[in-house]
Amino acid sequence: MKKLLMVLLLLSMTLSGLCAAGQQDSAADDSQLHFVYVSPLLAHPVWLIAKDGFELAVSELGIRGDWVGPQGVSPEEMAKLIETAIAQKVDAIITQGLVPAAPVQAAIDAGIPVLVVDSPIDVQGQLAYFGKDVEIQAKEIYNDVVANYGNNADLNVSIQVAALNYQIAVDQIEAIKSTFSKYNGDFNLVNISESKSDRMKSTTEWENTLKAYPEINVAINLAAEAGPACASVARDMGNKDEILIYGVDDIDETLDLIRSGGLDGTVATSFFNYGYQATYWLYQNILEGKTPSEIKNDAGTIMINQKNIDSYGAQLKVKKDL
Repeated sequence: MKKLLMVLLLLSMTLSGLCAAGQQDSAADDSQLHFVYVSPLLAHPVWLIAKDGFELAVSELGIRGDWVGPQGVSPEEMAKLIETAIAQKVDAIITQGLVPAAPVQAAIDAGIPVLVVDSPIDVQGQLAYFGKDVEIQAKEIYNDVVANYGNNADLNVSIQVAALNYQIAVDQIEAIKSTFSKYNGDFNLVNISESKSDRMKSTTEWENTLKAYPEINVAINLAAEAGPACASVARDMGNKDEILIYGVDDIDETLDLIRSGGLDGTVATSFFNYGYQATYWLYQNILEGKTPSEIKNDAGTIMINQKNIDSYGAQLKVKKDL
């Protein structure tokens, strides 16, 4: 009986570990290239778009690909997954900027090609960085605000980011402040909040913000869950007609809200190519010795609104080869 219980316990621990880490290809083949994608959020809707691109590229190229990452935001767990990939002597790593720099630099120093997406990491020797151009994002939002309010209104703006200790959040806020400082009317940044990548927290923060600052007439959401959360709060408070609400990324809920008027627009980049093009670039680097002309690359930053919502999709799936 004790032996049976021990076997069941070991089996349970093994399955639990697999669920936490993510999908790993058990059909290991030493002749195959082995790529590991360390995602910041294993099953977040927007990162599942990157997963689709990664898995399609892996299938087309005939290589082994593991999609791994934490269930919730955890730079520490991402670091451990990078260290595991190094120990496995994988052929390439794709990851995102929440992971600490040290293990990523260790991978590069070990001769593993690394491509970083979405948020930069302070390392030397990465193959490339794909990300949203925060200056373009700020200009797209600014232009839409001016188109709606004109150039002499009083703008009372609130911004929500995933977390203020992420460099990408700081960069996005600074780009918005710089761009909106040119506005001919009054620009007031009245509040900045954090969603912590959690829909419930995002909703609570927007409830508190819109009650505390009823003068807000522009709400800028720089986390995927924040736009829909803000839209739901404005709907429940009955003040959507008084607020321009912008989101980021093109998850289904965000697109549905644009169609219904709950959101005025969303700034998206190609999460699909965070998986698809990233995999191809690493493959072309390893087998053909190709390198990009620039380390930093815009993954395609566009505003999606009711004018282009039914036509933008193909634009974000265009792959550029090395």
